[in-house]
Amino acid sequence: MSRQSAQDAVSPFAPVASASAVQVAIADSLRNARALLEKNDLGAARRLYEGVLTLSPDNVEALHLLGLVCLRQGDAARAEPLIGRSMRAGLRQAWNFTNHGAALVGVGRYRDALAVLDEALKLDPAHPPAHMAVGDALLGLERFDEAIAAYDRSLQRAPVQAQAWSRRGAALRALGRPADALISLERALKLDANDAVTHAERGHALREVGRRDEALRQYRLAMVVCGRSPALLLATGIALTELGRAAEALTILDEGLQLAPDDKTLLYASCVALDMLHARAELLRRCDRLLAIDREQSAAWVGRGNALLGLDRHQEAAEAYREALKRAPGHVDALRNHAAALRALGRHDEALDDYDRALALTGAHPELLYNRAVTLQQLARYDEATDSHAKAASAPADTAQHLYTRAVALQQIGEHEAALRAYVQACERDPHHGAARRSEAYCRLLMGDMEAGWPLHEARWHATDVALHRRHADRPLWLGVEPIAGKTVLLHAEQGYGDTLQFCRYANLVQAKGATVILQAPRELATLLASLRDVSCIVSEDDAIPPFDFQVPLMSLPLAFRTTLDTIPAPGAYLHADARRRDEWRRRVDAIATPHKLKIGLAWSGNPRHNNDENRSLSFAELAPLFALDATFVSLQPQVRERDRAALAASQVVCFDDALVDFADTAALIDALDGVITVDTSVAHLAGAVGRPVWILLPRAPDWRWLLERDDSPWYPNARLFRQARPGDWPAVIERVGNALLEMMPAGDVAAA
Repeated sequence: MSRQSAQDAVSPFAPVASASAVQVAIADSLRNARALLEKNDLGAARRLYEGVLTLSPDNVEALHLLGLVCLRQGDAARAEPLIGRSMRAGLRQAWNFTNHGAALVGVGRYRDALAVLDEALKLDPAHPPAHMAVGDALLGLERFDEAIAAYDRSLQRAPVQAQAWSRRGAALRALGRPADALISLERALKLDANDAVTHAERGHALREVGRRDEALRQYRLAMVVCGRSPALLLATGIALTELGRAAEALTILDEGLQLAPDDKTLLYASCVALDMLHARAELLRRCDRLLAIDREQSAAWVGRGNALLGLDRHQEAAEAYREALKRAPGHVDALRNHAAALRALGRHDEALDDYDRALALTGAHPELLYNRAVTLQQLARYDEATDSHAKAASAPADTAQHLYTRAVALQQIGEHEAALRAYVQACERDPHHGAARRSEAYCRLLMGDMEAGWPLHEARWHATDVALHRRHADRPLWLGVEPIAGKTVLLHAEQGYGDTLQFCRYANLVQAKGATVILQAPRELATLLASLRDVSCIVSEDDAIPPFDFQVPLMSLPLAFRTTLDTIPAPGAYLHADARRRDEWRRRVDAIATPHKLKIGLAWSGNPRHNNDENRSLSFAELAPLFALDATFVSLQPQVRERDRAALAASQVVCFDDALVDFADTAALIDALDGVITVDTSVAHLAGAVGRPVWILLPRAPDWRWLLERDDSPWYPNARLFRQARPGDWPAVIERVGNALLEMMPAGDVAAA
């Protein structure tokens, strides 16, 4: 209630006549309380009214106005019975009914409130507080259009009511009209800049119109006004999560959980942040904590499944998703993620059923259609897979995520220019969509546009999972601008083994500028990288690092040297196998190989955690047609998956198992072979880096470094590329590889089938 309405509320009571000392004391207390109420000194007024009721428990004025004070202090549960008692004593003025209606709204008795407020409006049809209280009751009943009309009637008569403007904004937001809500909320804040509820509502509206940075500032302002409540910490954490700042979000949400440890909404929001951070073990613990509070919460089961899926506990993940689907059969994320768990278990037919069930609920949906296509590839239904990719590429795409998925699907069907446009649109829709920003860079690089691609490639640091593992970000970054002669420059690995092997070639270019070069890389690569020229020392991630002046992530070096297709540094070999190890491996291979036959190394799958693993990796069984050729095949596979163990053991492929202790051993073995056939994994880069012939098997949409429509690589002069013509169609690729091997063999070197 406004200051004026407080005065109106007090004035109808006539002064109390003196009859005794007690009555005099009561009269004085009521008079003083009215003055305090008019000054909005609610605490002092409350104490006086409570004193009056101690002396005179049925004093109507004290009952009603103590109720009004409690209401204005936010204590509706205490206010309503006090005002109700006063009304039963026969009060009949419009403001009395209005106060009672407002108290009933405060305790959630919205229909009772409307009946009482109808009485107020019969007495005074123009009473602004009554119209506002009607709006509040209708807002509580989710009759939002009627609530707005009630607020409008109140504001037409008294346009300076901050709360009416604020609640009108809340009703507009509930109707899905956040832009209109902002107008009302900004009017409210001009009238009362210290209302935390309005600040929070404005933050919600800003989030809903996509102005997330402003929303975050609004929530923080609300906390300055009224303190760090669980609700505001929740809203701030969600805004930070949506901005891709999951680590900051988790800190804020954990602060909220300290205040409200069992708050389900805060717990779930923290699970979302943990999922973004790939903090699987903690995510699992929190989901279990949430399920201990509410076992029926389907979203918590989905989060539990996500944690287990990330921990490679695929069977348990599938069970968690099934629990979610028991409680919410139409939960699309549960269906989609259940399908992902089934795919990891090799149960592709069941996964396909899940995608079809989900699509029946959503209609054309880019992500579901894309994942359905990948599943069809695994089932060797290549034409259907291509068709599903095409449907994903043409499905409605309004969100940044859907535009991103459309672009990925477009690349699968070879529409790279259209894919690039979709990536750009996704970035415009959501500048914080890290995957879209990185993928725009990768698409430009794939198409050979390195001038635009390398600067955009720096956007990889905006991805939460990458940024968390960024090293040395507090030290000066060198991107080719500052002179480095006489300086020490630290080059450091940032992603997989293959990336380190590919980009360590730039070390000699850094040294050629007069710098001393330190290379920080995974310990498994250290011995091999010691063969790199012009590096003063190699350190692993957990070693002490000598002092340095500048640092550069390895994959930023192409930008630092403004690399184009014509200037890629491509020496035939820039890493070298140890001669002693190579000779030892040659003796071991010769001891088991048929003389004068080709000796070919094989690698058929990469890191199963790679986000494109299902597209780039084969099963061992898919290589079987090659084994009809009379050659000696040697496994270079660093990790054999469970699905491949039996087929590998039954084959004639030579395995050295644990004898390959590090990459230096693998390089020496490769140097002892005639060539390598591999999918796009670290083995491809290793063979290329030591200058050995390597045939690389590529999916329909290859990684950016292999470019398009060519069978050679400017990165590795000894590489030959074999590309899929249809998504997932490895048999056709293996057939071409077999024919190429056959051409290298003397006549008669084909084994009997």
